[in-house]
Amino acid sequence: MEKLENYIDLCIKNDSVVYSNDFYPLSQLKNLYHRDIKFYFKGLNEESEKKILALSPKDFPEELIYFPVRFFKIIKKSKFNLLEHKHYLGTILSLGIKRGVLGDLLVKDDVCYGIIIENMLDFLKINLLRINNSPVEVIEIEESEVPKTEFKDINITLSSLRLDSIVAELSNLSRTSAVNYIDLGNVQVNYILEREKSCKINIGDIIIIRKFGKFIVYEEKGLSKKDKFKLLIKKFV
Repeated sequence: MEKLENYIDLCIKNDSVVYSNDFYPLSQLKNLYHRDIKFYFKGLNEESEKKILALSPKDFPEELIYFPVRFFKIIKKSKFNLLEHKHYLGTILSLGIKRGVLGDLLVKDDVCYGIIIENMLDFLKINLLRINNSPVEVIEIEESEVPKTEFKDINITLSSLRLDSIVAELSNLSRTSAVNYIDLGNVQVNYILEREKSCKINIGDIIIIRKFGKFIVYEEKGLSKKDKFKLLIKKFV
């Protein structure tokens, strides 16, 4: 959060538009506020949870906001290798690209779509040539070519909003097994490894459970007749 506060200070000091150098989870951005600043966000698509941030003086025209990002797709040239999200992400990061300069990746119909800080796209195009022995090609695209993220809705009822309760429900593990799974480092909250079983989960949080998937805590739907929390969870598919 300190870095985000520095962006606010810089925008006020220079009275000009400031862009973040990294993509941030929406959970870190949603509570940003300053009475003299407008905040804008750009991600791979509307449903993506990692966004780059633009800050502007209140009287600056929105139509002049230009996010320093470029969109791309990765075409797999081999029909015999099945590539998943983890293969694309792992290979890109192995090139030395920092996670912060890369937004979300979306794999659909055997094509991987992504967004990256603009000065890194040429590096990606030159250096990303193979993934898991499959030749690939990186092609710049327009934002309009990016498909929407698809989700599976999951409704759950919990006695507590603790991390271990949610992990147990989403993974179909027992509460004890869920606690052990968290303790072993198999769970991330907002892309940060979380080993505290009693960590309180909030609406908008992203939960990644190794081998079980990636989820967003989307909506709280009140209490059940037994005073349990009713949540709508969206699983990324």
